[in-house]
Amino acid sequence: MRIPVDWLKDFVQTDATAQQIGETLTMLGIELDAIHDSEIGSVLHLKTTPNRGDCLSVYGIARELAAKDVHAFSPTPLMKQTAAGLPLGDEQTALTGAAVSTKEPELCPRYAARVFENVPHGASSQTIQKRLIAAGMRPIDLIVDLTNYVMLELGQPLHAFDKQQLHDSTIIVKRAQKGLQFTTLDGVKRMLNEHALMICDAQKPVAIAGVMGGLDSEVGPSTRSILLESAHFDPISIRRTRKALNLNTEASYRFERFVDPEGVVRALNRFAMLLKQESGNDPMQGILDQYPNRKTPKPVAVRESRWNAILGTAVPKAAAASILQSLGCELKELEHGLEASAPSWRSDLNREDDFVEEIGRVWGYEKIPSQLPGGAATAGRLSETVRSKNAVRSSMLRLGFTEILSHTLGSVSKLDRASDPLVLRNPGSPEMSQLRSSLLPGLASAAAKNRGRALFLFEVGRVFFENSEQDSAAFLCAGPICVEHWGFKKPPDADFFFAKGVLIRIASVLGKQIQFRPSNDARFHPSRQAAFAGGGVFGQLSNEVCEALDIPRAAVACEFALDDFASLASVDRAYKPLIPYPSIRRDVAFVIQKTVPYSTIQNAVREAAGSLLETVRLFDVYESANLPENSHSLAIAMVFRHSEKTLTDEEANAQRDKVTQALIRLGAQIR
Repeated sequence: MRIPVDWLKDFVQTDATAQQIGETLTMLGIELDAIHDSEIGSVLHLKTTPNRGDCLSVYGIARELAAKDVHAFSPTPLMKQTAAGLPLGDEQTALTGAAVSTKEPELCPRYAARVFENVPHGASSQTIQKRLIAAGMRPIDLIVDLTNYVMLELGQPLHAFDKQQLHDSTIIVKRAQKGLQFTTLDGVKRMLNEHALMICDAQKPVAIAGVMGGLDSEVGPSTRSILLESAHFDPISIRRTRKALNLNTEASYRFERFVDPEGVVRALNRFAMLLKQESGNDPMQGILDQYPNRKTPKPVAVRESRWNAILGTAVPKAAAASILQSLGCELKELEHGLEASAPSWRSDLNREDDFVEEIGRVWGYEKIPSQLPGGAATAGRLSETVRSKNAVRSSMLRLGFTEILSHTLGSVSKLDRASDPLVLRNPGSPEMSQLRSSLLPGLASAAAKNRGRALFLFEVGRVFFENSEQDSAAFLCAGPICVEHWGFKKPPDADFFFAKGVLIRIASVLGKQIQFRPSNDARFHPSRQAAFAGGGVFGQLSNEVCEALDIPRAAVACEFALDDFASLASVDRAYKPLIPYPSIRRDVAFVIQKTVPYSTIQNAVREAAGSLLETVRLFDVYESANLPENSHSLAIAMVFRHSEKTLTDEEANAQRDKVTQALIRLGAQIR
């Protein structure tokens, strides 16, 4: 935006140079980009932020300077007259001979017009032309030049219609019909949609509201009377239309950044004053003014403690009040601060902090002391879910597994967990038709593509159900668990117990104690699977699943929710000193029904042995036709140790006897 200093001095008296004015504006938040010389003197090139539509005019910039320092930039009579509304003629009288109807009051809250008869033609004065050129606009003729002059001076775009081209001298503001073709002033035929706001006469559209007028109603040499439009349009509506048409104009640039609704009539009157100065022409008496819903600004409490805390300095209440009043705010003093109402031209002042910012920038950013921010920063930490993910990944990698990442979309699989999966409404392909309910299908797909290799794969990711989603972890193993070795003819393959050991290791890393129980998941072998921690399950995949998915037979897999693991009982991991006293081992062999889970046996042994039991380990399983039906013989080794003395044989035997009694209560026969 270009502001000639000569024009600026119509509104403020000052001895400041162009550079000093630019520096003052920069400290007010209106950045000086450059200064160039013109025929009428220095011209400021300014950059404004999108929320400051009120600064897109000479008057708006002058108002800012006067608010900053009334002594350095004292208002002129023209500024005072402009602030009062530039009264001219009988404005309370309704204009006869023309009519205005607003069908979209939300998109056009105010629409005003004046009529000028016997309008003169020809060039505008040299003063008008030179100022327009300095501001970056091309002079055309008197009427067009004056509308542009008022827009640059007051920030209110105007548009002049040839009144004879308006059917019934009527203006109707309404939305366009979808597919409407309209020829604008530049001679281009444009296609409009139903969101565009149009200015129409009684029969046809004559302008695109806030953007550009139409070719058919253009003012030309044959024009004898004009209807001059001044309006306030909804900024969002203008921006949407401008973007849809890819049509940027000086008017749309201002309307989409907010134009003061209270300045609509003032701009009409300023045009009339300038036209009388240039040609002696007077407007018809009266004004058409449609303003059905005048909005009253909402008062906002601005606390003194708040503005001092945010600005980091002490601004006296009297100074803050003077600043806000100079910006046009209406004030009421409160015990702890001020109650401020924003002026009509400041749509960006809505919250307490908005007013605090105004106090700070006019008070002077240079007065705010520089200091390091105080307070204590909260130490960052990972969430429990992220910590669990990292621990699982670390454990799996240390155990020799390879992490994979599969797509969250997939097709129907025999390894799905949900019976009613979340199917996409419009899938891109059958292979990507639903959100996954399990990580196992992705692992199985990777395993099928890598048959013939030892497979130790895992994934940590998100799975989805009808009303929820969760972070899960899963792994799949197939093949030998180690390389060939002279100590055995063939390395053992991964099996149910290998998968169980992996889970125990993960639980140990997370500081959790895991308990297993029987499971009946159809995806796994009926007698080689187990459940744990809520929905967790592991075991050997069924032969049917392995064949259907083309993965090695006897592959073992596991899947669990990370939240389920987090809910496991924590293990006491406090430091304990090494015990210097020796341990004593005692073995017990017994026959028991196969239906009794080993976890039940182990828990019974630990409870009976008490705190002296250090470890318990199953070291032999024996099956024979000589044993009772559906029974097997188990042998366990128990290690006892006392932390303060050496155990005697008698004490160790006493603990063993307690264990045998507990086993007998489970139905065991001691051998």
